[in-house]
Amino acid sequence: MKTDGISVTTEVVEKKDTIPRVRVILPELEEAGTGLKTDPYEHVTINGETTLVRRGEYVDVTVPVFMQLRNKYPKL
Repeated sequence: MKTDGISVTTEVVEKKDTIPRVRVILPELEEAGTGLKTDPYEHVTINGETTLVRRGEYVDVTVPVFMQLRNKYPKL
């Protein structure tokens, strides 16, 4: 009898490392004429899951999040 080395006690390893990611940086926004900065995060919701993308620093995001950001910021 052959076994593949998997048993009931074998830990399941999630494959989140294999999800393709894109590195982006979003510009910081200021309210017109006041010099006050707005929310430091951009909120992106896909299939009910919200991703917060911090403005002003490089962040690795998944491809669907990148596509949503690209629709809002065409020069991204």
